[in-house]
Amino acid sequence: MQELPIHYAEVEAIYNQTIGSGYRTLAITSAKAGEGKSTVAQALVERAQVVGKKILLVEMNTFNPVLSQALRQSITTHVTANEIITVEGKGYSLLPAPQNISDVLHYRESHFLLESIQKWLADFDCIVFDSSSLTSLNQSNIPAEIICDVCEGTILVIESGTTPANLIQESVEKLKLKKVNLIGSIINDKNNPSLLAELQRETYRLEHLFPRFMANLRKKLAGLVLLNISI
Repeated sequence: MQELPIHYAEVEAIYNQTIGSGYRTLAITSAKAGEGKSTVAQALVERAQVVGKKILLVEMNTFNPVLSQALRQSITTHVTANEIITVEGKGYSLLPAPQNISDVLHYRESHFLLESIQKWLADFDCIVFDSSSLTSLNQSNIPAEIICDVCEGTILVIESGTTPANLIQESVEKLKLKKVNLIGSIINDKNNPSLLAELQRETYRLEHLFPRFMANLRKKLAGLVLLNISI
């Protein structure tokens, strides 16, 4: 999973409209798998902990638990079921995705999930859920709409140029049916970036050598309207 630097303006905008605006429980979901919701969730919790918030990242994506897999590879101790782990060097805590069917069935019950949230909020300022995608259906899956329903707000991640319109519509209808508070959508343009975004991204390669020059260069690039086109 590619990490999204927390100094990006896009991360700041998402943070300000969610956790920065007082949301204590937030669900990150997508129309289909592989659209970047885990990347967004991780960037948000890392941004929140910078300002001193005690934050819990809960992975409910049993289909592809990339956060849990990365955690287990980075530590030597055994991670037991339902154990909240402090992620070394990151400053936030992670509850890995459930691995046995009994836990999955429990989390499919809204009342049980709400009870868990209340317990977690006694120890954390806010909770971010990395859920499965809204159109992922399998026997070990925790439906994303259940997670979104119990959270104060939801963010929908959509990959530009690859997500079919019918899947987006189906996802939005599922959220509407549950009367979910859809805060907004994030368009992941990793496969369709603007020329400006690509040039600014390249400046960070030399950030450690010429920090002031690179910062000034990014400001100058941002003022060139011609660069704000997709490539």
